[in-house]
Amino acid sequence: MSAVLVSIGLFAQPELEAWQINTDGANGQFWNNGQLTDNGVVCDVQLVQFSADNVYITSTGVPRYATAPFNDGNPSQASETAYLFRIPRQPEQGPAGGTATGLGHTAVLINGVPTFNALDAFSYNNQNIWHQNGGFFELAGFDCAKGHPAMGRYHHHLMPNPFSDSQDVINPVCSDYPSEGLLTIDSNSHSPILGYAFDGYPIYGPYAFANEDGTGELVRVESSYAVRNISVRHELADGTVLDPNQYGPDVGALVTPAIPPGAEPVEAVLGAYIEDFEFIENSGHLDVHNGRFGITPEYPNGTYAYFATIDENWNPAFPYFFASYYGVIATDNFGQGPPGPGGSATNVSINESVETYDSNSIIAENASESAGRWFPNPAKQTITWSGEQLPEACQLLDAQGRIVSHWTSTHGSQWELGHLAPGAYYIAGSTGMRTPILIEK
Repeated sequence: MSAVLVSIGLFAQPELEAWQINTDGANGQFWNNGQLTDNGVVCDVQLVQFSADNVYITSTGVPRYATAPFNDGNPSQASETAYLFRIPRQPEQGPAGGTATGLGHTAVLINGVPTFNALDAFSYNNQNIWHQNGGFFELAGFDCAKGHPAMGRYHHHLMPNPFSDSQDVINPVCSDYPSEGLLTIDSNSHSPILGYAFDGYPIYGPYAFANEDGTGELVRVESSYAVRNISVRHELADGTVLDPNQYGPDVGALVTPAIPPGAEPVEAVLGAYIEDFEFIENSGHLDVHNGRFGITPEYPNGTYAYFATIDENWNPAFPYFFASYYGVIATDNFGQGPPGPGGSATNVSINESVETYDSNSIIAENASESAGRWFPNPAKQTITWSGEQLPEACQLLDAQGRIVSHWTSTHGSQWELGHLAPGAYYIAGSTGMRTPILIEK
């Protein structure tokens, strides 16, 4: 009987298994004068190491998907950065009310690219009161995958799916400079893990089970933040009345962005500033951090998780990833440490015994075919499980190792595949089984 490669029990250790490790030596690409160009930097995650308490992620910060151009005049490109991130494996709840996110990276996506919060580092009249929303003021400067670089350090303020993956496109850059991004939205499947926050809790895409106990239909998970009903910016959402010299611009007034130099004035619509939003408890699915505790395919016993939120048109919805940390933060992920093995963009260093994670390091010599199988293969519109024991959960990964669809036993024995492009895929199941699948039309 042939051996079957397994990944240390898929879903048993998602904090190890979720990462997109570069196994083919591919480099990142960028649009240069209308042509996709190799940028010479190895993309994705290069190394995953772990101990009982931590996972260490080594990456260049350059994604596999196409980046650029940045149509706000940003001359920078996604450049190599020696990142070493630390993700706690046993996350713990932090102080009551959480901990605010700061400027700079707040989490790391599964491809080793960091996320930033919603702020763009500028405020109205530089008073540190009315803070610019990066999702508004920087919108024109994002590439198709919704990322951009700051002095070469590529990052995402918004969920990294293409702008074209929307029912009302708010940035047309994808029409000339397409990118696959990290994912496409699939309302028929539970969204995959997009990354991990620095407190150790996962970040999911926008579709999940309606109920926290893992039951109910799949729904678009909604934030509990909403735009305030205001026409002037004279007080904050908590009721603080400001002095006249602290007022923000009236809603709809023209303001001149701080960057790029010489930028044309823009209309300060509702949502242009972070303080335009208020948290309305229980108005959505998520708490003040933009997360909740619940059962997911990767965490059948439940976990606290953040969600990248979108609106009804599948455009980014504030606070995008998360507004504050729920858990205890691994603060060595912040700041800039010394260059070299410790990582030049964090203060993380490995001061404990670790192992290197290899998704193909364990071989199950006695895997039993009687456990069941997916058929037909090749498949077209659907694929069906045949066997005595229905798996709890499975993921469908494309040829590049990206999760493109989820399935759980709550959906029955059939899996809808008709919305996916033809090609070679493989199914990774909760039993550790990996099954190559060919989808045809």
